[in-house]
Amino acid sequence: MTSAASEPKVIHNLGLKLNSPQTLDFPMSKYLSRTSYDLAYDHTPGTDVCVIFCSGFNSTKQGNKARFLEQTCLENGWEYVRFDYSGHGESGGDFADCTVSTWIADTQAIIDEIAQNQKVVVVGSSMGGWIALHVALSRPSRVQGLILIACAVDMTKFYPERVQGLELKRDAKNRYFYKVPNSYDNEEDYFIYQALIDDGDKHLLLGSAIAIDIPVRLLHGELDDVVAWERSIAVLKKLDSEDVRFELIKGGDHRLSTDSDLVTLVRNLNELIG
Repeated sequence: MTSAASEPKVIHNLGLKLNSPQTLDFPMSKYLSRTSYDLAYDHTPGTDVCVIFCSGFNSTKQGNKARFLEQTCLENGWEYVRFDYSGHGESGGDFADCTVSTWIADTQAIIDEIAQNQKVVVVGSSMGGWIALHVALSRPSRVQGLILIACAVDMTKFYPERVQGLELKRDAKNRYFYKVPNSYDNEEDYFIYQALIDDGDKHLLLGSAIAIDIPVRLLHGELDDVVAWERSIAVLKKLDSEDVRFELIKGGDHRLSTDSDLVTLVRNLNELIG
């Protein structure tokens, strides 16, 4: 990786309302067959590097950042993949049965079976940042750079406090869950399954050094009310890599999807790709 000073190409008109699906014309989804479900993904061919976007919990590949990165990679000639985790968006699988282990395995499959270039840069948003760290650990010969946006590392460790006082419910298949209010995405309540919380304990990272020695960029909004920006600082301190930078976005929220936020994102991506 090099720290190139060249200007990245960005989407033609940052004034576009990217949350309107009709704004940009993207191809129909493709599907990667897994053991018990299919993963929906969109693949843009390119050279030199494959950029993979990992979305957040309860988010899909149709989000602003995911689509913006697709257009950016297209204009720069970079390979790009955005996808839906199992139980999300257009992918198969029962959300209630999905865990952090499931979504890490989904992302590994995208790297192993879809990414055509050896060199991979993973951009992870919120929970996707936690997933990105794990695939960097498990695929060190492929993943050569990370951009972590509002990184929700170890998020399930904080769920017991978040669900305190809420009723533990049981669905028709005897799977236990909490119904948690949500002000993001479609504003429908989150269903936090006990299995997700329990599985998350296997993947906690902040308790020890994180053996990742590649360039990492951490972007976080000052006003993030979902994941405190101090969590990104905690990641920075645990990473083995010396090439780690943290950028606090003044006035930024959890999404970091405004025009200026997207310019910051592509600037960091261009620096990693070189």
